[in-house]
Amino acid sequence: MDAIVIADTAGVICFWSPGAETLFGHAAARAIGQTLDLIVPAEYQQAHWNGFRRAMESGAAAAEGQSGPFPVNRADGGAPVHGRLTLLRGPHGRVTAAAVVFADAP
Repeated sequence: MDAIVIADTAGVICFWSPGAETLFGHAAARAIGQTLDLIVPAEYQQAHWNGFRRAMESGAAAAEGQSGPFPVNRADGGAPVHGRLTLLRGPHGRVTAAAVVFADAP
């Protein structure tokens, strides 16, 4: 089952799939409303937020559409998970959210 996480332009989680519950070990009720710091390891947070803000402002992210490893805090303490970032856009092309589908959730 894929793990899907969607965050608004401020980095607040607004969607957390059942696969995300399994992969990250947090119920949707706990994750929704939290920032992405919930799953971004502390040593990556500064770089993550710099890139996140840049993507929200510019409407572009170098990693968009590419599959690759994401360092995350997993419930099982496992290795990075492969995911694909997609910036979600409104009718005028403005970014409204960011979504990542993590493909190897159990």
